[in-house]
Amino acid sequence: MHNPHCYLNNYAIKARPFNLSVAQYAQHGQCHCSGRSMGVRLEANERKRKMTGERKSEKGNTMQELTPTGQPQAGKAGIYEQITPAEHEVNLKQLLQTIESTIKAHVVIAEDAAKALAAWVLHTYVFVEREAVAYVAIQSPEKRCGKTTLLSVLAGLASKPLVASNISVGAFFRAIDEAHPTLMIDEADTFLGRNSAMRGILNAGNTRRTAFVLRLARSNAKEQPEGGQQEDRQPSIVVRFSCWCPKVIAMIGRVPETLADRSIVVNMERKLVSERCVPLAEFNPGPIKSACKRWADDHAKQVREWPRRVLPEVNDRASDTFEPLLVIAEMAGADVYEKVTQAAIRLCGHANTEPEAAGLMLDIMTVFIFRKTNRVFSRDLAEALKGKSGWIAYDVTSRGAVTELSIATTLRK
Repeated sequence: MHNPHCYLNNYAIKARPFNLSVAQYAQHGQCHCSGRSMGVRLEANERKRKMTGERKSEKGNTMQELTPTGQPQAGKAGIYEQITPAEHEVNLKQLLQTIESTIKAHVVIAEDAAKALAAWVLHTYVFVEREAVAYVAIQSPEKRCGKTTLLSVLAGLASKPLVASNISVGAFFRAIDEAHPTLMIDEADTFLGRNSAMRGILNAGNTRRTAFVLRLARSNAKEQPEGGQQEDRQPSIVVRFSCWCPKVIAMIGRVPETLADRSIVVNMERKLVSERCVPLAEFNPGPIKSACKRWADDHAKQVREWPRRVLPEVNDRASDTFEPLLVIAEMAGADVYEKVTQAAIRLCGHANTEPEAAGLMLDIMTVFIFRKTNRVFSRDLAEALKGKSGWIAYDVTSRGAVTELSIATTLRK
């Protein structure tokens, strides 16, 4: 009869003294299981540890090929499309215009956001050449606003896209450390809000110096106790994983503020009946990706050595986010740089402004004073604030209109 507290039956680690291995524990007579049963279980566990890569692959596709011992081989990520560079030299200004027009053809999006995203797409091909990496945060107030469509377009244009609608913390930094892809997370509202560990890694992953995660992992070497025989246990070692790469986070609702502070925030809304978009079935990003690859191969060193650009009109973190995009824009010409700079300022808002709720309350008080009343309907308030308010709403729609919803959302904060 099996002991219900036996280590080999239910893996109750507390039932086995830590100074004894499983085999030593059995030899000391502390287990009431039969020797044959124990031997069978030990052999089964050994077979599991030596499971071949072929057997493991039956459980699901892996990101890497496995060796006969089940360990991943370095540099064997085969899930990313191999891009053939264009044959001829690429005109950067024309390439940015092509990317921008392609995005706007498939998604209804603000002009400023389209210009910033065009530079961001090229940034994904050369992000390793700069110290900061730009995120993209796509948020919508409700479903069917085009956020997944925009994410799909960006996935088609960016370098090494890795799209997931859900991801664990462990898979998150391991996927990045393996190949430094462009990570794209859809439906983030279903898990990001309650996952503080994921938010912490995302917050730290936009600069090269801080984008690391420490985890314990098993070493290949076996422990050799002093004065004793070698044990089967493998010692744990501290391993550093990189979480530095471009990222896109799409979700219904507001992106967490600490994450939005590091991102190009794109607000989506449902398109009008009169607005038409080209279906994704007609989306052909191949020529654009080839042109991006050729430009990146030809100008990587130039991007790396380009002087740092700072936006004094925005806060330091927003300036860091847009800095690699401004480098690409300046390389395209002074007129492109000016347009992208103004788009960045409008997307970020103005530096040194009052907190959103405080600024809105001041504007509302002004409306009450001038109207000499103690009550105002929300629609009248929104109309009064349009074009006259110093308040920069976090939830202003992508077309720049102050709405009843944006006012209510800010007041709820």
